[in-house]
Amino acid sequence: MHAAVEGYLASDGVRVVDHRAHLVGNRSPRLPSTHPLFADLCEPESPAWSVLKSLAVLHPLGEAALSLIAGLVGRGEDEVVETLRALAERDVLLPGPRPNSWRFRVPMLATVLASCLGPFERRRAALLAVNAIWNDGASCADPDYLPERLVDAGRLVDPERAAAQLLAHSASGANDDREARSLLAATKLITDPTRRAAALHRQAVSCAVQQRFRSAAEAADLALRTLPDALSADSAQQLHLSYVAGLASHGDATALDEFVLDGWRSLPGGEAARTVTRAVALGLLNRWREAHEQLNAEPGRWQSAGPATAACGRAIAQVTASLLGLPSRQHQAEVDASGVAGQVSRLLADALHLRGGVQRGGAGAHEGWDEALDIARSTIAAATIHGQAPGRTPMYREMATILTARGLLNRARAVLDEARSQHLLLPHLLAVPAADLAHTLGAHDRSRTIIEQGLARAAADGLVIGTDELWLRLAAWESRHGNPMAGRECAARIERIAERAGTTAARRNHLLARVIVERDPAAASEVIGLSRAGGRPVELARIALVVGESGLGDPNLLREAYRTFGELDALIPRARLRLLMRARTIAVSGRSATLAENERLLATLITDGLSNQQVAVVLGTSAKSVEGRLTRFFQRAGYQSRAELATATLRGGTSVSA
Repeated sequence: MHAAVEGYLASDGVRVVDHRAHLVGNRSPRLPSTHPLFADLCEPESPAWSVLKSLAVLHPLGEAALSLIAGLVGRGEDEVVETLRALAERDVLLPGPRPNSWRFRVPMLATVLASCLGPFERRRAALLAVNAIWNDGASCADPDYLPERLVDAGRLVDPERAAAQLLAHSASGANDDREARSLLAATKLITDPTRRAAALHRQAVSCAVQQRFRSAAEAADLALRTLPDALSADSAQQLHLSYVAGLASHGDATALDEFVLDGWRSLPGGEAARTVTRAVALGLLNRWREAHEQLNAEPGRWQSAGPATAACGRAIAQVTASLLGLPSRQHQAEVDASGVAGQVSRLLADALHLRGGVQRGGAGAHEGWDEALDIARSTIAAATIHGQAPGRTPMYREMATILTARGLLNRARAVLDEARSQHLLLPHLLAVPAADLAHTLGAHDRSRTIIEQGLARAAADGLVIGTDELWLRLAAWESRHGNPMAGRECAARIERIAERAGTTAARRNHLLARVIVERDPAAASEVIGLSRAGGRPVELARIALVVGESGLGDPNLLREAYRTFGELDALIPRARLRLLMRARTIAVSGRSATLAENERLLATLITDGLSNQQVAVVLGTSAKSVEGRLTRFFQRAGYQSRAELATATLRGGTSVSA
């Protein structure tokens, strides 16, 4: 396993995101033949070495592998059998389920051995395997085995037959890197222009739907440049969208800027398709007013175009109108959710927070925070290979929110820094968790500055959606600093936004502003009822905390929020609720459990690198008190220093979750 990890690192197949390692892409581990692992098996230049490498690729074929290995290494079958038996005696191999078949005692060994095959050896082994299956009746239980060998063999085998099987395999619905490899290999084997255009279109659409935007853009660009006459109007439109989504995934806006300036004019297809595509590109650049104007200059032209162009145009028009706080004159778009038009419109709509959450890759879509973080981390890791989708602002935002709630404040800051380094849609949405993080650390003036910067960015882009949350935090800031008139003005602004946007979220934030600024019990009751009706306990718990800190809300509501935050391991909201409940003489059950949780929060903050003064701000106490608590904790746990505590925590030596 150590060798495998080393091999994956060598092949650039490992990414670390938020202290978690992920395998990315479909990259095999790469180890040199001189690696010490192989020296323990046999001499690198011995006949056994060639047999072992060949077996790594061919062993899934069972008894058929024996003759194939003999042909590949140029030795007799008896000699090969003798070599395999010797390897079995050394516990490298085990007898397979069928006579004269062999398998690796440690399956990972086959994976790392296969990486030692040179290009010619790999293609030759693939050719033998394919011919054995096609012509000699060999079989393999793994449905991915033949397609992988077809990819390796390339044009050494019948290209038409190989392409047909690769296309059939890619239609199996696996939606993974193997499907993408099969489609790419098939497009290289097909010579008929019409069929090749269809295969490239299918590859672009499939990759775009799976958010493999770089591959989608490459396939789309190839089809649009080389086979424009073989594409239908709808296919061309979908390829346009795949292409601009790929441009947006480059990590900066340079390629998109060049496209909207002049590159869109050279796209094959009609003027209507180019108009809609440019509007999408403008949206992906956060130039929403221009996108809206582009679509509304001559709406009749694209509305009467082909189904894909009209559907995408309606979807984007609706998104831009909602973002700008304008009444939409377009009907709900009827976009095939499985197609690239649907994916691109969702890419915009989800990133714009129009759907109250996000899809795969967004922490806000899940009440279970552990699952949400796992999905977010794996999505970020995969994006280093497949392209950074600009529509992942909510994912970064919710990830930072969760980490902050769990006391992992520096990790939350790192997530926000990573997000700011990219070209993302609606960057003003990141001001919410950034301001909350600054507030948690006691940097209240910095928190206000972040809020004002977020509002200024939204105003510059002409955006309304999401600004209600920023005005809500500004209302809270003004209220805490004794500026009731300024707080009421913030609440009035949220009310106007709620009227324009017409969303439940904006209405909820207006009610919360009234709770914070006016201590309005009717607003508190209404917002709690509104949240309960939504069936989202985490949202209800957050609202209960705001209501409770405003002096409203009954004890049962606070206890319910306390339980919900406990299930999520939200240590900081739990600590805030404990202080609030103690101040209101509401009993918190489980004294020993409470003590353990306080120590776990302390250890978490120390492990995350906070100073005693920062910890004191987070816990609402003094640095001297933190020093005393830390000393007593060290004495009980036997730690000698902060570094020792942090090391033990990260290694799982305490009850603290890293």
